[in-house]
Amino acid sequence: MSDTFWIVAGGQNLDLIATARKPFHLSDSTPGVVVERAGGVALNIARNLAMLTRPVYFLSVRGEDSVGRLLDEVCRASNLVLDHVLVRSDLASSRYIAINDEIGDMVAAINDMTAIESLTLKDIKSWRSLGSRAHREQRSVVDDDERFSWRSSGSRAFRDPDCPEMLPCAAVIDANLPEQVIVYLASEWDVPIFADAVSIAKVDRLKPVFHRLAGLKLNRMEARYLTNLSITTLEDAVKAAHRLIAEGIGSICLSLGAEGALFADGRQTVVSGYDFAVERQLDGCTEETTGIVNTTGAGDAMAAIFAWAMMSGYKLEGAARLAQAAASLTLESTGAVNDAMTKERLERRADSARLTLQVL
Repeated sequence: MSDTFWIVAGGQNLDLIATARKPFHLSDSTPGVVVERAGGVALNIARNLAMLTRPVYFLSVRGEDSVGRLLDEVCRASNLVLDHVLVRSDLASSRYIAINDEIGDMVAAINDMTAIESLTLKDIKSWRSLGSRAHREQRSVVDDDERFSWRSSGSRAFRDPDCPEMLPCAAVIDANLPEQVIVYLASEWDVPIFADAVSIAKVDRLKPVFHRLAGLKLNRMEARYLTNLSITTLEDAVKAAHRLIAEGIGSICLSLGAEGALFADGRQTVVSGYDFAVERQLDGCTEETTGIVNTTGAGDAMAAIFAWAMMSGYKLEGAARLAQAAASLTLESTGAVNDAMTKERLERRADSARLTLQVL
């Protein structure tokens, strides 16, 4: 896929992650550690993809403030192409605050995604032709608007995607985008689209485009909300996945937390998991696993690698192995993205005896 590029559209924000050092109690002050870092579902997905394939075009919006400049630096360091990121002078960059208990599991979170939720169809004119193979020869013309300024990626290591000979491979969107933007992109783009549900509060935005989704990544709570199934058993999870596929979605990546994940595509259903251990002998070397450090970003890594694997020709079973491997590697990282992610490391982890796979 050397003559193709990926598109990731959605949210980016400053993460403030507070992790308790002692048992967490509501309505009480708990000693802990607070970490500040770049995050956001779409940004995390884009950064994971960029470690396996390039170029990755990131479509998002940020404020013209200190947080926005931090996000820009992280995007550049991750080799994302930023030609279509909008910079708002009238809104602050998005922020996300999460509180984790003493073992790293999230107990509460609040997000302020006003910047991206304010996007209109006029704002995203340049995004239209980027994801359309049929319109690659059409260059986007952006109206002058004093609210926006444009930032070049600063790199021309890749051919300009506005050139017809370079075609989009696939796109990943997240539900932080306004519904009208999601519907518009799904109607204008003719490439496979994968999506991340983000949260119960936002997943409804994807419903009008279920028929256009090649894949949907969601968690147990989001699946419960969409299907009205309790999802307390594996059988419930299978039913939920099949119900969503019946609504037109091509494949499902359903995260089940500590129980692993379920993958389905209408023809096959696979359940995966990973057993953390101190070390694992593999091909004559020792792969050390540190165990779960934090849970933020693991689902985003799973979403990114699942989409990449499906578009790279892996069958569902292989995609499930790699996606679960990506999640396990991210769980071991202090950041929302494990910067040591490589295809070789993914494959090594996917082949580990610690990774379990069951084909139903």
